[in-house]
Amino acid sequence: MKKKHAFTPSLDGKLEDRLVLSGARATAVLLAQQHNGNGGLGAFPRSALLTTRTYHNVLVNIHRSVETFGRSRGFDQDYNRLSNDLGRQLNRIPFARVNGLTPFIQDSLTLYAPNESHILYGDIRSTLVSYLSDEVNGGNVGIFKSRGHFFSDSDIFGPNALIHQTPMMPT
Repeated sequence: MKKKHAFTPSLDGKLEDRLVLSGARATAVLLAQQHNGNGGLGAFPRSALLTTRTYHNVLVNIHRSVETFGRSRGFDQDYNRLSNDLGRQLNRIPFARVNGLTPFIQDSLTLYAPNESHILYGDIRSTLVSYLSDEVNGGNVGIFKSRGHFFSDSDIFGPNALIHQTPMMPT
């Protein structure tokens, strides 16, 4: 009869040290705890939380729509399709319609020709980053790190993050 290997729990360090090893999760909680009064995720309503997966998907779908527009001839129907596609994606960002982000971007689409699609995508992304920076720093939106690594995570985490967060004050 074979002997089964049993799991033997052991503490290699303090529990706090183990939390530090899961840095992405700890950072995500800090982003969400940053401005709320209770020091936890509970202070943000569900509608005010943005996951990094959602942010990534929004950027990918915006890029896809803008590239499709770039291959079009720039007729009214092309602008309408782009406006509808962008509206659906931008409304996934917390409070984007209420705060005027979605209408602002949709109204500015006519300033771009189809051959300027790369410029359009860059402008949309920088506007979105600026909006999220203001909302996170204002304590209106919390960003939560999803499982997995996305190219857009560099907008939120790390030394070159584009979405700037004010540093937490010690209590």
